[in-house]
Amino acid sequence: MSRILLVDDDRELLTIAAALLVHAQYDVVCCQSALEALELIRNQEFDVIVTDANMSPHSGYDLIRSIKQIPSYDLIPIAMLTGRREKRDVERALALGVEDYIVKPLDPKSFVGKIKELVNLSDEHHRISKFAEITVDEVASCELPLIVKSITETGVALDSDHSLHVGSQIRLSSDIFNRIGIANPNFRVASCVSGEHEGTFEIRATFFGLDEKQLQKVRQFVHASALQTKRAQKAS
Repeated sequence: MSRILLVDDDRELLTIAAALLVHAQYDVVCCQSALEALELIRNQEFDVIVTDANMSPHSGYDLIRSIKQIPSYDLIPIAMLTGRREKRDVERALALGVEDYIVKPLDPKSFVGKIKELVNLSDEHHRISKFAEITVDEVASCELPLIVKSITETGVALDSDHSLHVGSQIRLSSDIFNRIGIANPNFRVASCVSGEHEGTFEIRATFFGLDEKQLQKVRQFVHASALQTKRAQKAS
C-alpha cells in the first residue's frame, strides 16, 4: 500500500484530504508543520508528499528545498497544495521540482486522481532506481589517467592504476561531464580498494560543490540514459 505524507497547518483540510485518500486505499500520515514533516521523512519512507505552501514559521517552499537535500527522497514526487493561483506562484513551485500543483479548495475526484498519478510516478522512479547506474568507459584526468566506469546521481566509480586517499578532493576532466553540462566537476574520494587486477584500484567518489541546477543535470542525464537502456532491452 502506497504511503502518502500530507503536510498542512489547516487541521480541517488535513482531515478531509486524509479521509479521501484512505477511502482510495492509501496509507496516510498527516502533520501540521515543515519541521514535523522533516522528522517523519528522516525516520519513515513515503511514496508521495503533499505540502501546503503557506505555513509558519517554515513554508512549504522551505520544506521542499530541505527534502531535495535528502538523497533518498530526491526523486519522491511532491505536490504543492495551496490556495495561490497566480502564475508566479506556480512557476516558483515548479522551479523547486514539484510534480503537481493542487489548488484549494479540494475537488475530491481531481485530488484523488492527481495522487494516483503521483503514486504511479513514484512506482516508476522506484523501478528506475534499481538500475539507475549507467556503465561508461570514459577517460578522465586528475594529473593521472582514470577510467570513469559508472555514474550515479551522487558520484562516480573509477578505475585507476594509482591509489587515492579517502576524503581527498579531485577535479575530473572528461567528455562525459561536458555532455552532461558540468565541465570539470569536483569530487571527494569516498573509498579506494584494490581492483580486480594486481596494481589497480577501484575508487568511489561523490560530487562535491555542485549547485542544485548542476545536480539536476546529473539526475536528468542518469535517468534519461537508464530509461533509454531499459527501452533498448525491451526492444531486443
